[in-house]
Amino acid sequence: MMPRFCLTTILLCITQSILLFGQEIPDLEGVYERVSLINLNTGQALDPTQRGLLMMAHGYYSMMTIKPDRPVLEQGKRPEDLPKDDQITFFQEWLKLNAHTGPYEVEGDTLIWHRDLSENPREVGTVSRLPYQLRNNLLVIHFNLSNGSRWEWTWRKIR
Repeated sequence: MMPRFCLTTILLCITQSILLFGQEIPDLEGVYERVSLINLNTGQALDPTQRGLLMMAHGYYSMMTIKPDRPVLEQGKRPEDLPKDDQITFFQEWLKLNAHTGPYEVEGDTLIWHRDLSENPREVGTVSRLPYQLRNNLLVIHFNLSNGSRWEWTWRKIR
């Protein structure tokens, strides 16, 4: 009885090893540029002029998107030098960004971002589980928002 149990256990371990270690884990490391962010409910692109970079290396990611045409102050001028209404307008434009960073993991077809730092203090310490697909040199990430909207975020690998 014992040898049969041992043999079965050994065969089961070998099979598990083949299944687990035989799977190829995609190499997501690299630098990506933002291509698009599409609301799948409406088909509308969110601010197509926005630019962004996503970098993933050594188990960490860093992502930032921002409008390239945000206002710039004249040389030597500070935001506090502006009239109050202009300060508000200036800072509102600068706040139109998305940035966070931290460790990442891949589980099957899910990218997991652990937000150690974020432009939004409420997101610090949160975890995002993001289904993704690789399509040639494109990384396509899917996510849902609490309002029920579904999004497709496309990034092109550039390095």
